[in-house]
Amino acid sequence: MASAYLEQQVAKNAGSETEVWQQLENLYTRKLWHQLTIKLLEVVNDPMFANGGLLELYESFITDFASRINPVSLVNLCLVVATQIATPEDALAFLINIQSQVEKSDEATVLTMASVAELYLRTEQLDQCKSILKEAAASLEKIDGVTEMHGAYYRVAAEYQKHTGDFAEFYINALRFLGCIDVEQLPVDQQVQRAFDLSLAALLGEGIYNFGELLSHPIMKVLEGTDKAWVVELLYAFNAGDLTKFQALSSSWESQPDLKTNALIIQEKIRLLALMEAVFKSPPHERDLPFERVANAAQIPVDQVEHLVMRALALGLVRGTIDQVSQVAKLNWVQPRVLDLQQISSMAARFGDWCRTVDQASTSMAGQAPELFVL
Repeated sequence: MASAYLEQQVAKNAGSETEVWQQLENLYTRKLWHQLTIKLLEVVNDPMFANGGLLELYESFITDFASRINPVSLVNLCLVVATQIATPEDALAFLINIQSQVEKSDEATVLTMASVAELYLRTEQLDQCKSILKEAAASLEKIDGVTEMHGAYYRVAAEYQKHTGDFAEFYINALRFLGCIDVEQLPVDQQVQRAFDLSLAALLGEGIYNFGELLSHPIMKVLEGTDKAWVVELLYAFNAGDLTKFQALSSSWESQPDLKTNALIIQEKIRLLALMEAVFKSPPHERDLPFERVANAAQIPVDQVEHLVMRALALGLVRGTIDQVSQVAKLNWVQPRVLDLQQISSMAARFGDWCRTVDQASTSMAGQAPELFVL
């Protein structure tokens, strides 16, 4: 059947297309399966198939030797074939059949599952999508390193979480997806949208108080000069706990429906970040913060400070105690974060102060007890 199909294609095509079919026929006849696979991966993306024909190629040719080629390569071929299947339902049936053929390969299984999950998502079968993503995650744990399978899984998982409004999980998986690919290979419009979606997820995601990693990611640069550039300024305001800047950008962020709807949530988040920044900027021996100082930093009434600090303690953002009588928050630890350049500069200045203090103490001790400093 495969030979007859190839002979038919050689006979009915002309020019460079005939040469392609002859090359496929030669590799098939010589049973050079690896070389044939490489050629097919190139051919299925050729303009000669732009108007169809891939399903026939699979059914009349590829099925003849499918068991002899690398399972991941087979799946990659079939993913392209599936794009020309008329309905999502038929495409699902096709890929589920392919999954059964490659089930002995974790890599190929994850790659197929990711595409099946994506089709379930497109057809609004969310329960099925969630279920197969869970199965794929279990298989993914068996694969070492960072592979194309990881990228495929994280991409679809992020799309599902974006669809369901799970900002925190979307943020995690979308960042992981970017870590699996060369961002510059994405079209610029996709880069812009992904950067913007990540920014919104960071602002709205529950438990996300570390913006430094996102702000230092190369994809954020694509927002410069666009109508979405304001979100980068907003992220910097959050990272620094800068409520003044946050309020100055209100006309921009209030124009974004998700941010406007969740205004109270993001206001609480930036106030918590203002508290974290106040603790971070304070020297270790000066972290007994009067309620009034916290109120000024978070721009809230003094009678709301205790609730804010308790919230930060409950979330694990800071550690310490509250002295209600003295109206002081005694905080001795702040959650580690990825720092921006300004915060690193502040830390370097404080480290310099510490070095000078140690040097002064050493000089003082040397003068008072020189016998302790004899080399």
